[in-house]
Amino acid sequence: MNLKRFFHLLVWILLALPVCAADFTVPRLSPLPIKVEKQKVPLAGYWQFNPSPEKEFWKKGSVSDWKNIEVPGEWVMQGFEVEKGKAAGYFRTFTIPSAWSGQQIKLRCNGIYSDSRIYINGKEAGSHLGGFTAFELDVTDLVQVGKENRIAVSVISESLADSTSSASQYAVHPLGGITRDLYLFALSEVNLSMFHASTSFDTSYVDAVLKTNIEITNESSAVKSGLSLHFTLKDANGKEIQLKGNTLPVQNMAMGATEKVEISFDIAKPEKWDSEHPYLYTLTCQLKEGKKVLHETVRRVGFRQVEVRGNQMYINNMPVKLRGVCRHEVMPLRGRSVNDGMWRKDVELFRRGNVNYIRTSHYPPDEALLEACDELGMLVEVEAPFCWAHNTNVPEEMHDAVLVNQHVEMVNLNRSHPSVIMWSLGNESLKYAEYFKKAGEVVKQMDPTRPRIFSQWGPDADNGELEVTNHHYPGPTGPNKYRNSKRPVTFDEFCHLNAYNRLELAADPGLRSMWGPLLDQMWNDMYHSQGVLGGAIWAGIDDTFFLPGEKAVGYGTWGPIDGWRREKPEYWGMKKAFSPVKIVQKGNMSADGIVRFHVENRHNFSDLSECTIVWKAGGKSGRVTTDMAPRSEGEFEIQLPESLRNAEKLELTVTGVRGFVIDEYSFRILPEQIKPQGQGQSGQLSCQEKADVIEIQSVGGVFTVDKRNGLLSAGQGGNAVLLQSPALMVLPLNGDGEGVQMVGKDQKFKPYNPVCENWLAQSVTCLPGDELISIKVKGIYKEAEGIFEYRFHKNGEVTFVYDFTMLQDISPRQTGLVFTLPSSFTHLDWKRKGYWSVYPEDHIGALTGQAEAFDASLPVSGLAGPSKQPVKSWSYDQTAAGSNMFRSTKENIYSARLKDGSGQSVTVKSDGTQYVRAWIEGDAIRLLVADYNNPGKENFLIPHAEKGYKPLRKGDKVQGKVTVSFHP
Repeated sequence: MNLKRFFHLLVWILLALPVCAADFTVPRLSPLPIKVEKQKVPLAGYWQFNPSPEKEFWKKGSVSDWKNIEVPGEWVMQGFEVEKGKAAGYFRTFTIPSAWSGQQIKLRCNGIYSDSRIYINGKEAGSHLGGFTAFELDVTDLVQVGKENRIAVSVISESLADSTSSASQYAVHPLGGITRDLYLFALSEVNLSMFHASTSFDTSYVDAVLKTNIEITNESSAVKSGLSLHFTLKDANGKEIQLKGNTLPVQNMAMGATEKVEISFDIAKPEKWDSEHPYLYTLTCQLKEGKKVLHETVRRVGFRQVEVRGNQMYINNMPVKLRGVCRHEVMPLRGRSVNDGMWRKDVELFRRGNVNYIRTSHYPPDEALLEACDELGMLVEVEAPFCWAHNTNVPEEMHDAVLVNQHVEMVNLNRSHPSVIMWSLGNESLKYAEYFKKAGEVVKQMDPTRPRIFSQWGPDADNGELEVTNHHYPGPTGPNKYRNSKRPVTFDEFCHLNAYNRLELAADPGLRSMWGPLLDQMWNDMYHSQGVLGGAIWAGIDDTFFLPGEKAVGYGTWGPIDGWRREKPEYWGMKKAFSPVKIVQKGNMSADGIVRFHVENRHNFSDLSECTIVWKAGGKSGRVTTDMAPRSEGEFEIQLPESLRNAEKLELTVTGVRGFVIDEYSFRILPEQIKPQGQGQSGQLSCQEKADVIEIQSVGGVFTVDKRNGLLSAGQGGNAVLLQSPALMVLPLNGDGEGVQMVGKDQKFKPYNPVCENWLAQSVTCLPGDELISIKVKGIYKEAEGIFEYRFHKNGEVTFVYDFTMLQDISPRQTGLVFTLPSSFTHLDWKRKGYWSVYPEDHIGALTGQAEAFDASLPVSGLAGPSKQPVKSWSYDQTAAGSNMFRSTKENIYSARLKDGSGQSVTVKSDGTQYVRAWIEGDAIRLLVADYNNPGKENFLIPHAEKGYKPLRKGDKVQGKVTVSFHP
């Protein structure tokens, strides 16, 4: 071969090699022995704690005057304060079983925040930088078997790992502490130091290869021979799958040596793992010396393959859409230290809400979350612990320790989980080339089976280098913008919930129900845009912490579920919007009882025949069976028996392949038969004009118009039912809420409910009649001028007509009339038209429902929600203005009634186009009847909400008509 040809061949070979980052070290994290729960010394529980320990406290044989602290846990959440930048001290004793003699003893720490040093019996065992990644220390030479031992931990909350993650800043309190589980376990002197599994399919996606990566380490003081590896694969039913070449001899191992082994197995037609069919096999690996088992460990294996082709992601050769949420580790009284199986509960909650994807913002989770995701079926984007990292100057010599090693630890712990489909290098950080490029190369080198993403404000932050890109808060134009993008685009923060507009939320929890339709419209567009892989709602869970003294801190109430894991109104909106089965009625029932439907099967992997669709009508039920491939649409029909052909409604319940209800529908299949209600002859109507008032009597009671101000009062049987009303409300949009973060101030915001100011009645005109009495009041507010007209009908109804002209510019959230009722009118019931055809009974947006203004047996809380474990659902939470159920806007009403204990009532009647909202204000009940309503002014949600904004300019009209009936 001549020199020129050799040169070209060498260049070709170099170009063909994978991109390789500079050298890096993968810290040891031993595969845990099988049944480790029975073979470990747990260190969770109560330790001794000192926020300002003496120097070299770890050398002491015992400590005195230290306080008890719970581990895992944050020290701040337990009432301790540690001087910024100083180390706190932890101390406890433990005993190593005598049976562990001659074994290697490891200390596993799943998370210590954020810079720690560990000491055993007065000697340093090791240190770790990073609060959200697990690490392991060998303590064999430091412990005494069969005797009492001491462990001391020095922890600094503030570090480069803390500032590059912005985690304490984010949570508005120091996160310092031993925040995740830790324990000791024993291994044979020759053991497995790594065991990972990955899978891939052939070109037909039928047969698969199971690949294992293993490290064997000889930690003994002698050469070891006669070693071998043995593998067993069992399916979900415990049946063993034959593995060809399942035994592998290992060459002699020198003292201190580590042997790397890679072995693959061909698997014929395995059951595939996906988020709708989370089928798991169990792979067991035994390290033997002769016939003796030295180390036995398992991996739960899901056969699945992730690929990016063009602008789509494929899992098992199926193009997928990601319906997601961003999830923080959060508990209101524990901070970021989670316990009591909350990881699995979160996955179950989100899964039931039709979420199929979780982004672990903005740090890797406890591995328990991924174990639940593997088992229950949830796709995961695991994010490295970096947020706004560009705000921290990381010295060059610390780049690997801070910026690379935490990525390495993240991937090394979690890369065998089939649920993990993407690695995120970090959140909303600049300096990609300086801080993250090397880390990205390392991640790819460690795990070439998954795509990478850099979760940012826009798609170019990674210089176009990674497999998947993203855009935070792209707004409603985003789906079309990225329809033909070159790479898949995730909106891994989108449709931010109402959170920071706390003055609006204090007045109207109904904003939370109004969020659902905005998500639905956005998700529909995302689903039908090829380049949009999907998105993650910001956020999954309220980020609210109650420090000792009930000081609320954090970003607040931005989740479809609250910190106590109760479903909020947005949860139903999320479940409906993310429903993988969309059913639309195609017309009324035909004469022969046939009702036709159009259906979209938005599942990524499931045929519609795998779902159970049950119909109910007229007290009877039946089942619909129809075939429809994933990501396709078509039609089906239901033929009702002759006995049901006068039924007006048909209900459908869709149960998914994993056994929970994924959607519910209620369809009107015959027109509603409405009987006209005449007004003329139901009672007497009279009018008497006095010096100061005009008095009208009807079957509805006695109505009095005050000539001095033109306002109306009403009474029944000598009792007041309406105090001087109405007042015009042109409620300005208001995004205020004392900033984005709660910083420990009182969260009992005064509801933002200003009515128009400085009412001045200019004239009062009475037009009496036998069938109708009309009183017109002309007047002026600071904001508008115009006319109120009160029309009194013989049946007791009063129609309030208003026609005003704006005197200033206001962009309103709601416009209408506010009525004032006595404080005894505390019972509200309603009937309305909904965006969805079905709502839960205790949802603030229920189509029919009732609510009490206040429950004296329940606590009063602020906008952060209850600071103690609540006993009832979210709708019953209450502020001084009333319960969430009572004071939330009811949209598109047909009727809404306020009633007192004696049965007196005031009822608003409408045609499904108006909105009502009630609240307690001082010693009265206020009732808004609005002709205009929108979802509010949450800054991140504005691009979606503003589609419904109707700014008023000077000279614009504000008009409407409200019909109210009064009943004794």
